[in-house]
Amino acid sequence: MSFGSQLREYRDEYLHTSQKQMAQDLGIDPATISRYESNRRGFPIEQLPLIKKLYKIPDDILLAMILGRPLKKVRSFSSQTLDSTAAYEKGFLAQYGSLIESEPLLKEFIVRADSLDEEDRHLLLSGLLNFIQLYENQQRK
Repeated sequence: MSFGSQLREYRDEYLHTSQKQMAQDLGIDPATISRYESNRRGFPIEQLPLIKKLYKIPDDILLAMILGRPLKKVRSFSSQTLDSTAAYEKGFLAQYGSLIESEPLLKEFIVRADSLDEEDRHLLLSGLLNFIQLYENQQRK
């Protein structure tokens, strides 16, 4: 297994976060994460300390990812995964919770998005992100 596929497994199964969110966390383009995970681009070694720290990846797990060893054989993730996920979510809420609380329209948007099925919610959020990107492109001109 390659580091990219290991990264995808860790992101999907243990962090429960999207490529887009990981890209935001790392300050890179979401397409770059996709290229790393599909092995169309090598993961830069200088980014390893950042993802290790940001996602609180234990040393043995990071080593298994680098060496291409199956993550599930390294150790049980049950408590570690819950701790990492909780820490990530707590950090997200600490950073953005006040914005959500102070913006009634954002609250309404979240409630409406929550009422949709998964496929429709994904379409809505993808469309919104595309709109934001168009808006940002216009602002730069």
